Amino acid sequence: MRAVEFDRNQFIANHGIVFSVTRFSVTPSDRGGLRTLHFGEAKSAHFEVSSLLVELYDKMLAKDLPCVMMVGISNPLTRKQGDLLNDQRMSIANMTAGIFTAAGSKVPVIGLAAGPAAGYFGRELVKSKLPAYHAGDVIVSLDAQVSGGIGPQRSVSSMIIKSQGA
Repeated sequence: MRAVEFDRNQFIANHGIVFSVTRFSVTPSDRGGLRTLHFGEAKSAHFEVSSLLVELYDKMLAKDLPCVMMVGISNPLTRKQGDLLNDQRMSIANMTAGIFTAAGSKVPVIGLAAGPAAGYFGRELVKSKLPAYHAGDVIVSLDAQVSGGIGPQRSVSSMIIKSQGA
C-alpha cells in the first residue's frame, strides 16, 4: 500500500461510548494492501476488521476514483453501556411488534388471532436479527464514500467483537 495518510481522532457517541476513528483515502492500487492494515483497538480481531474493510471497498465499485474510508472502533463497553444498548434493542423489537400487530389485525383470518400472532412473531424475528451487547464487547463501524462517476455513493458496515467472557 502506498504511503497513505491516516487521520486519527476520538469521538464520544451516545451513552458515553468512546470511538477511535481512523480516516484515510484508498485508490484501486491500494486495495491489495487493505488486508495488511492493523487496527490495534480491534485486538485479535484485526483480521476480521480488515476483511470487512475489503468487502466494503469492493461493494463501492470505486473504479479509478478515490474512496474515503473511516474505521471506528469503540473502547470495550461497560456493563451499563451494554444494558442501555440492549434496552434500545428491546424498544425497537416492541415497536416492530406493534406495527406487525396492527398490520395483522387488518388481515381477516378465521379461527386465529392474526394481529397478536403477527406481533409476537414479528418481535421475535427482529430480536433475533438485532445484536445483544455485553460488557467488554467492542463495536466496529466502517464507512466508505466515493464522489464522482454517477454521483456520490456511501455505504456502511459494522460488526461486534464479542468479549472473551461472553
